Amino acid sequence: MPKFAKRFLIALAALVALGGLALLCTNIYLQSSTVQQRIRESVARQVGTDVKIRSTSYTPWSGLVLRNIEVPDPISPSMNILEAKALRIRFSFLPLFNKRFVIYDCSLYEPTLIVRQLANGDWMAPLPAKIKEVEPAPVVPGAPTAPRVVGAAFKCQVERLRLIGGTVAFLDAKNRTVLMLESVDIDANISDNVAAAGVFDIGETDISGYLHPRKVGGPFTWDGEVLDLPQIKGALAGGEITGSYHLVALGDPRFDMNFSVKDARLKKLFAEAHSEPGKTDGNLVGQLRLSGDPRFSESTTGSGHFELLSAKLKPVDFLIKLGELLQIEELQLLQLKDAKMDITVKEEKIWVDNLTMQSENLILKATGPVRFNGKMDLAASLLVNRKLQQQLRGVLGKNFVKTNDPEYQRLDFNVTGHVDSPKTDLLDKLIGINIGQDIGGMLKSLFRGQAPKKEKGEK
Repeated sequence: MPKFAKRFLIALAALVALGGLALLCTNIYLQSSTVQQRIRESVARQVGTDVKIRSTSYTPWSGLVLRNIEVPDPISPSMNILEAKALRIRFSFLPLFNKRFVIYDCSLYEPTLIVRQLANGDWMAPLPAKIKEVEPAPVVPGAPTAPRVVGAAFKCQVERLRLIGGTVAFLDAKNRTVLMLESVDIDANISDNVAAAGVFDIGETDISGYLHPRKVGGPFTWDGEVLDLPQIKGALAGGEITGSYHLVALGDPRFDMNFSVKDARLKKLFAEAHSEPGKTDGNLVGQLRLSGDPRFSESTTGSGHFELLSAKLKPVDFLIKLGELLQIEELQLLQLKDAKMDITVKEEKIWVDNLTMQSENLILKATGPVRFNGKMDLAASLLVNRKLQQQLRGVLGKNFVKTNDPEYQRLDFNVTGHVDSPKTDLLDKLIGINIGQDIGGMLKSLFRGQAPKKEKGEK
């Protein structure tokens, strides 16, 4: 082997050995209790609470990695408000000589974050505020000056921030999960003043257990005061959702939200809400606009309009039983040719301004409030035309009244209870007596002994 090649290999081996030794020393230094404590104290100063870090390591290819991070919940110390599998920080070496700590990639892996609402309405995990420049104090002639600190501190700069595979749970003041975000990915470029611009993607969303949008994402910007999501897109029950969200977080907080849904399948909506869809089918389209102070639900106002297209809905149980006894298919499954609803949101209620569902021979109408907690008090009407009146064989009680349309008669009733288990006095009004709970037995007794009419010529 030539002497030059031999010396080169020896020098290369020495460099590798020195690099390995330096890397080993760096990791031993990072694992020391003193350095671990400094890291925890530095992170704690940034987030405002104690932070637990199980281990720290460094390699040139993966950067500085903090593993198994835990942040205790200030309200419930036995629980964590934040957990993460790892935080990876990759930084540039050359800027260090100019006292600049430039992080070109900061990635948080599989974090679980709890965003909790306090009793006063505030949320515990606000977005980071804009860093304000501190103006130097005026120099007073003759006043003693503070001792000068030798050496400038390192300036930290984050250029890119990523969140990978995260989970975010929003709990209200009563510790109920109102919103759950899963498989959350965020990729943002950060400027010097903590302004961020990037994209987000949410794999699965659970809104109070009722709605489950998927693959929701789009671009966003955040300048320390205003969060803007101008083009949100996603999927809901096989359909599409689009919208925008604008939040002013400081001063007088306020949000504005606009959403539209197109061709969401009713069968899938019912199934995702853990309700038996049966033969329910059709598509949902509509728009919803909301605004207010995000801290206080009573400030939320807005409006919405929704329609069902080619819809089939299962009516209330007693109408199904009545339809089975009288062999009236329409009472067993409503095939709607017109179904729409207009709402107004105010005073912690969703006011149903107009709900109309019309099939071939009957019309259902309703108005009234549904509270944010699910309790409702609707004034409703059932309108039946002459054909259906004849099919009901005189079962209709005396509570039906004439309408402006001579083809229809109307029966007014109420819908109360909770959206999960609504209650109605429609059957009492329909029959004209209070029949209690045994609907099936009452209907059988009502028609017992009623033999079918004999046709002419029959014996």
